[in-house]
Amino acid sequence: MIKTDKKNGYVHLLISRPEKKNALTRDMYAALSEGVEKAAADPDVNAIVISGDGGVFTAGNDLDDFRARATDTSPKPSAGLAFIETLMHCDTPVLVAAEGLAIGIGTTMLLHVDAVYAGRSTRFKTAFVDLGLVPEAASTVTMPLHLGARKSAELLLMGDVLTADEAADIGLISRAVEDGEALAETVAAAEKLAGKPREALRASKRLMKAPWQAMTKEALEREREVFGERLRSEECHAALARMQKK
Repeated sequence: MIKTDKKNGYVHLLISRPEKKNALTRDMYAALSEGVEKAAADPDVNAIVISGDGGVFTAGNDLDDFRARATDTSPKPSAGLAFIETLMHCDTPVLVAAEGLAIGIGTTMLLHVDAVYAGRSTRFKTAFVDLGLVPEAASTVTMPLHLGARKSAELLLMGDVLTADEAADIGLISRAVEDGEALAETVAAAEKLAGKPREALRASKRLMKAPWQAMTKEALEREREVFGERLRSEECHAALARMQKK
């Protein structure tokens, strides 16, 4: 589930499914999208904070959702990509507090937010190829843009794991902090934003995103088509079956 808490000048969205390491389901993506949209439309809100419950940010997309979509002859549009599009269109600053794990979309969504603070034990990984899939969330463009082609290949093709300090060094996150302090650091940044002129803040974010918007949207659509094809592939079915046995 997604818990929503409106504070003084910001909204906190908490991913709360700790028994599954906060793996994201269709309903959770929809709730996140709704939470971001409502917060962005609220004239009293200058920042949105997203964090995970139980010392974990998110283990990524729920694999049962992938299995269902892989065998569905008429799959529904991806709720995960709908959430990414919501982030892409959000003019209100979005900040993430990460602890523990940030897997799959838990890493790629960070490329669409404005600040990320992570506990030093946090690990970042994108295992799309290992699952017989391809990267999503426009990460084939946004990751090289942020991190460079060589580091992006290590993450997206090789599936390497990044520590929080490494993620900070290459610019995937804003700062690595002591374990357990990511949310406090993120809230402090949200409170700082809460005191700024709202429309100037939103206009500035729009201007910062403008040069890359068309490129990012095109990448999202290219990935959407190939990802759907890969979900139905023998490689993906075999990988998901192996994961289910573990």
